[in-house]
Parts: sequence; C-alpha cells; structure tokens
Amino acid sequence: MAPDAYTAARVHREIKQLIMAGKFQPGLPLVAHTLADRFGTSISPVRDALNRLVGERLVDMQGGGGFALPTISRRSAFHLYSWHADIVRLIVKVMIRFDEIGAPPVALVTKRADGAAIAAAAAEFFSLLAGCSPNGEHLDAIIQAGERLAVLRLHEGGIGRQGEELATLWNVTRSGNRNATRIAMWQYHRRRLLHADEISLAATRGVRI
Repeated sequence: MAPDAYTAARVHREIKQLIMAGKFQPGLPLVAHTLADRFGTSISPVRDALNRLVGERLVDMQGGGGFALPTISRRSAFHLYSWHADIVRLIVKVMIRFDEIGAPPVALVTKRADGAAIAAAAAEFFSLLAGCSPNGEHLDAIIQAGERLAVLRLHEGGIGRQGEELATLWNVTRSGNRNATRIAMWQYHRRRLLHADEISLAATRGVRI
C-alpha cells in the first residue's frame, strides 16, 4: 500500500471511531486542515478519508467541498431505526443456523454493562444475526445501518433496562423460534421508535442518559 493510501486508511479508521463513539457534536463542520493537524498528516489523506466517510453516510458533503457531521433530529432517528427494523425483519424471515449466534456477553447477563458496552453488544448481536442469513447483502446492510445508529445507541439509556432487554432478545433469537424472534425484534425496535425524540435530543446534546 502506498504511503498516502496507508495514511488515508489510518485517518479514515480513526475519524470513524471518533464519530461512532460520539466524540464529535452532530452537525459539526469537519475542517480538513484542523483534522490534518490533529492526525499529523497532510490534507490529502484527510480529504480522501472524509470522502470515503461520505460514501458510508457517516459524513455529509457541504457546498463548496466542505464536510460536516449529519445533524440528528427526531425524524432522522425515527427513519433510521425504522430502516434497521425493516432489514432485521427480512433477515429473520430467511435466517438459518440460529445456534451459531452463541450466548450474549457476560456483562449483559450480569447487568454490569454500561451504555457504551451495550451499544457495542447491540452492534455485535445484529451483525451475528445478519451472518445467519444466506443473503450476504443483509450483513453489509445491517453493518452500515448499525454504524449510522452508533451515536443514537449511546443515548438509549432513557428507555431503561436496555442491557437486560438485549440479553433477552439475544437468547430468544438463538433458541430458533422464528415467530418469537420476530415478535421480540419488533418490540425492541418499537421501544426505540417511541423514544426517538428523547434519544435524538440526548444525542444532539451529547448527554448519555
């Protein structure tokens, strides 16, 4: 890999991690020169990384060639959770090898997981779920949707007992009961759709509740 390509890949990975960890305020302009200074590189790899993140829908392109984080609103949160629910519904219809999902993380079962750990576990669970589909496109779709949901998942605390809820959903799914899984998945997403306003507001303020 050429040096510039290697640097662009590193910068892409690090910016993406910061975005998904909620380290940047939603709607915040991303200034390439500032990021280049932060990551100790020239502006070219930074722009390459930001353009790649635009393709992944984690960054928006602004007029004049600038970049910014997407804003978060109740509407955008509702639509994203709804889209995730649609993908999951398709997966549950066709998934096989339920037992390959495995047991939920111990921290979920023992109720010791914090918000960040629960968010990471949710991303892991839905990726495992999509991996049980014979259609490989489902995995790509669920990973991209999950990355875009990452910041919102950090702010789901107002729902209450979300770690316990995820552990239950995990075990219902690996039981192999497709109908029970379908119902549990809808209940999981319905709670978030009903709290879209609260979650989006907390994410915009950068406050984990």
